[in-house]
Amino acid sequence: MLNNKVSKAVRLAVAFGAASTAAFSASTFAADEENAEKVERIQVTGSRIKQVDLENSSPVTVLSAAEISLSGEPTVADVLNNLASNSFGSWKGVSGYGAGGAASSNINLRGLGSDATLVLLDGRRMPGTSSSSGSSADTSIIPMAVVERVEILRDGASAVYGSSAVAGVINIITKKDFDGVSVKYDYEVPKVEGGESKTFSITSGYTSEKGNIIFTYENSRDNAIFDKEIWAMDDPTYGAYSGYSHVPNYRIGGAGSYISNPELCDQTADVVNSMDENGVGGCLYNYGNVTKFYPDVENNSFLTNFNYELTDNIRFVGRAMASFNETNSRYAGTPVSTGAVWMDADNQYNPEDEDIRLYMRSVPIGNRDTKTEVVTTDIVLGLEGFTDIGNGFDWEINYQNSISKTNVFGSNLVNDVMLQSAIDSGEYDILNTTGMSYEEWNTQLTDLYQYAAHTGTYEGRYESQQIDGLVSTTFVDNGDFVIAGVVGAEFEEIDFTQVSDPESANGFISGGSGGDDVYATRDRTAAYMEIQASLPYEIDVTVAGRYEKYEQSGMTNLGEKSTTFDKVVPKVGVTWRPTDTLLIRGSWGESFRAPNMGEMFQSYALSFPTVRDTAWCDANPGQSLEGYCSDAGEQVATWFGGNANLTEETGDSTTLGFVWDIVDGLAVELTYYDISYENRIDDVSTTELLRIEQEEGGLGSTPDAIDRANGTGQIDYIYTGYINKASLQTSGFDFSTRYKHETSFGDFGVMLNVSKVMEFEEKADKDAEPFDYAGLQDYPDWKADLGVSYSYEDYSASWTMFYVGAQESGNEEWGVDYLADVPSYFKHNAQFTYTAPTNTKISVGVNNVFDKKAPSWYDGFRDYRDSSWSLYDQTGRSMYLRLEQKF
Repeated sequence: MLNNKVSKAVRLAVAFGAASTAAFSASTFAADEENAEKVERIQVTGSRIKQVDLENSSPVTVLSAAEISLSGEPTVADVLNNLASNSFGSWKGVSGYGAGGAASSNINLRGLGSDATLVLLDGRRMPGTSSSSGSSADTSIIPMAVVERVEILRDGASAVYGSSAVAGVINIITKKDFDGVSVKYDYEVPKVEGGESKTFSITSGYTSEKGNIIFTYENSRDNAIFDKEIWAMDDPTYGAYSGYSHVPNYRIGGAGSYISNPELCDQTADVVNSMDENGVGGCLYNYGNVTKFYPDVENNSFLTNFNYELTDNIRFVGRAMASFNETNSRYAGTPVSTGAVWMDADNQYNPEDEDIRLYMRSVPIGNRDTKTEVVTTDIVLGLEGFTDIGNGFDWEINYQNSISKTNVFGSNLVNDVMLQSAIDSGEYDILNTTGMSYEEWNTQLTDLYQYAAHTGTYEGRYESQQIDGLVSTTFVDNGDFVIAGVVGAEFEEIDFTQVSDPESANGFISGGSGGDDVYATRDRTAAYMEIQASLPYEIDVTVAGRYEKYEQSGMTNLGEKSTTFDKVVPKVGVTWRPTDTLLIRGSWGESFRAPNMGEMFQSYALSFPTVRDTAWCDANPGQSLEGYCSDAGEQVATWFGGNANLTEETGDSTTLGFVWDIVDGLAVELTYYDISYENRIDDVSTTELLRIEQEEGGLGSTPDAIDRANGTGQIDYIYTGYINKASLQTSGFDFSTRYKHETSFGDFGVMLNVSKVMEFEEKADKDAEPFDYAGLQDYPDWKADLGVSYSYEDYSASWTMFYVGAQESGNEEWGVDYLADVPSYFKHNAQFTYTAPTNTKISVGVNNVFDKKAPSWYDGFRDYRDSSWSLYDQTGRSMYLRLEQKF
């Protein structure tokens, strides 16, 4: 009976790549009952109990190293972004994001946020990034060369793994048993200008009777891609324009249309003259012509795994990882917009009889170049053993130290206070009212900006030290009736700081993102248990429970504040095998996530999101379609800060489904999921605040959130931050099938994954009606991938398709008319591989074979920065060459 059960599990494991952290030996599959007793128990993602069955009550998708390679995607981050269960895409670093955000990538299962998806490396938490207050792991730092497989648990698992495992778990398994040396080189060139990618890695390993060790080093370099190059693929004449211009614009009394100097406008590069014969309309700066969309990136990663048998029953195990990432991003010259800049009516260079508000950009001293350095280290040391008392006990004890350090240097920023004082001095004729030559005027403007120039700095440091241990055993094992269990405990100390330079923190600097300072510490204590019972009639029941307590303290604007969060979360799972080929399973569990320290203790920081203030523009007809009331909107100063009064997020997750081994080589899986998420922590977006303002009574009805007290009625500042939103409910279906057919003329394989989001309903507050985002822009309700492969002797080929479903504009739901319906999106990758007798593997491929372009949000024009780069390929067709040599 037991051996039959293992055979079925293994057959399904082949079909679905079921998770395990140890390999079965050949003796495991002996046909007789006597050898069945030699079955090795293994640990499966989704459970801490070592067991004989590779399938458990939670759905797990597994991508092997071969499947990852055949997909054509170059990094772990890109592979995870294409997952069907990664419903709405994931973050991939782009220019213009502070605190190191431009240098990291993460994963966002079910659209619940990267902080609701737990990322493990060989079953242990990956280091959290300082840019996310430790709540998210950077998936881009894992060397692809060392990845054995990736296991995706598509089920809430807080009871097993703790806080953050709300939407699921990503477990990246690295190679362990490796002898020899392997050298790899990847080179990829996209159709868009720039963006060349080069990766070199070397892996070496040694295995002895007592243990093994493996070393991997990887260097990757990605060249920048500029905004203008992506635009040129679609519309060579298209640009992105701003009233904050190289040639200063002004508004009389801060109201009305832009006014500027037309002669200067016509002589200045990257500036468009939109003025009428009276000089009204202004000089608009094409900031998109100089901005990097994807930054220059260089990453050096090192990883080693080792284990050594100290005695027959005790092993010394460990892991060490280090990553050194440098990113150089670029935004256009600084728009002087943190504080309003004015020229008094009595200034000798004021062309009007009233005070005027100036709209300036420090282009003469150069672009805003930002260098981000991220250093991540992770060390794990542990002992694993077995004691043969009673039925025997497996035990382990571990120590883990993780550090993420981020340093950001932003050049050519502007000190608003110094700039204002220089203008007030009456020494600078910035509007050229005296008729200087262009060279004289530009030199004077350069001197002004150099006087007020500022280099912004940011430093973030997140350190975690953890001690944990567990004991597991089989209580009863008499054939058809088996009860096994595990108990464990964890203690973690966390220290987190992020500090920007004082001028930025005090809101004096334009062009940076300073002010989000955090000083906080946290202690986490956890205890857990899990029991699994294998019952007659092929029924397995798993019960798990976990107690977790967070104690944190941090500085706020009102002084130091301490809080405590704790909760017990349970989980129950059931599997049933009514036939040898069919597994029916279900699970239910509660979830729990404590606010991270940035969400609670972050001081207020300034950013400049683009806002479409349709309410003001509708109330003031006849406005220019450029600038504030244009289709593209206007960047508005927005202060964003933490909330020390946040409470923990709670919820529950239910999955029901089956795995059916239809015939040899063909199996299907269908899973229904339902996740309820209460008190979800989220920021209040500017779009949401504008909608609330309309619902509250129109313009000016929410002054604490939207400041319009600048005399024009337009937005001066927006204030927002984190809140506990009332609830979020999402449900849907996952479908998977894999088929492998072996013939005398080659082997064929097919893999299909489909995810359907039935609902993604959010309530802004407890009394609000739920708003269903599923199927609207950025929330596709369908996502899928299909892979077809063929191999014969030393040759193989593959074709992979990634699909993102169509999305409705949301115009009716949002009460606007400028959004566009988003069409369905197909991306195709192709690859051909030859393995030579010299152990040389050569792969050539094309990603995005048909050069499919990302769709646009807007009706009538394209703005790719607002079409979700997390869902679509922005760079067009790319060609790559991959070489691997094994010795």
